[in-house]
Amino acid sequence: MTPMDSGKLGIWETPDFEVTGNEITMIISRHYRNRPDLLSQELYGTPQLWWVFKMINPDKLNDPIWDFVEGLEILTPSPSEVSAYLS
Repeated sequence: MTPMDSGKLGIWETPDFEVTGNEITMIISRHYRNRPDLLSQELYGTPQLWWVFKMINPDKLNDPIWDFVEGLEILTPSPSEVSAYLS
């Protein structure tokens, strides 16, 4: 979350995502091509966590939308890991 002091927004600090070995490897299917929001909805119950895929796969997803292509193998953190990152 972006901190808010005195009614003004602060600087957003990105969470430190580390590969723990508990991630699931998946290959992006045609259904999710250029739609990380759809995969986020399926895995995490909200489309708003689409950016998690970019954070855990920085070497594969330079652009989190256009690099989200069919056939690309990515890591996907579990819902509990994402909750822990955001806490």
